[in-house]
Amino acid sequence: MVPSIDGKQLHFDNVGLYDALFVMQDVETKTLWHHITGEALYGSHVGRTLGPIGNLMQINVEQALAMNTATEIAISDRVYFAGGERFGTATGLGPGANLAAAESMPPPRQQARTAGPRINADMRLMNQFVSTLADEDLRLPRMDVGLGIWAGSARRYYPMESIREQGGAFIDAFDGKNMLVFIDLDTYTPTALFVDAAGATVEGKEIHFDNGSIFRSGMLFDRDGVGRSPDRPQQLFTRWYGFALTFPGAEIFGQ
Repeated sequence: MVPSIDGKQLHFDNVGLYDALFVMQDVETKTLWHHITGEALYGSHVGRTLGPIGNLMQINVEQALAMNTATEIAISDRVYFAGGERFGTATGLGPGANLAAAESMPPPRQQARTAGPRINADMRLMNQFVSTLADEDLRLPRMDVGLGIWAGSARRYYPMESIREQGGAFIDAFDGKNMLVFIDLDTYTPTALFVDAAGATVEGKEIHFDNGSIFRSGMLFDRDGVGRSPDRPQQLFTRWYGFALTFPGAEIFGQ
């Protein structure tokens, strides 16, 4: 999002929950803003949007450097693993938080490689989140995880399990364009991009298209090996309840 209105930069805090989603408030005008769409919900800026809205993508260092070799890398003191060694000291958001999980976490090379994050069927929202929920869309379980996509008046949700059932990568039509939907094996997250192709196959960590182009490390390479950043629809790796309450009546892939 662009944190300014009429050329004036605003500053934001998370101030509460609505429909079990965080709500932002700018310090200057006390307007409440939707953290996904950037729309003003209440206050003097109702009718305005913090836009244009960009995509918040899940990428790793390799992909960031492939997109721009000048990218700087900032590493916090949160626990992380690299080269089989553990680094960092902070283990959570509060004293002792997630300590057991951090202590028991093996280095990435020892973790099982799976096509996407594991889905915890027993995942529950905390009571303070649930108490803010309005009428929910019950077509899918509340905590189902997947990829939500929107453009113009089109909204569609792709459950992780449905993407896996399609082999982890497939071409779908969205907003009048062909679109690749796949699980990125570098980040284990679902993502989508528009393509000029009708078919795609997974080869290792690369996606090969029937027009000769290749997608790897977050970049799209044509048949001559020239790379460019792909054209992506607006998208969000999300829980079903959050996407459904933000975009009522959204399509569900496969239904």
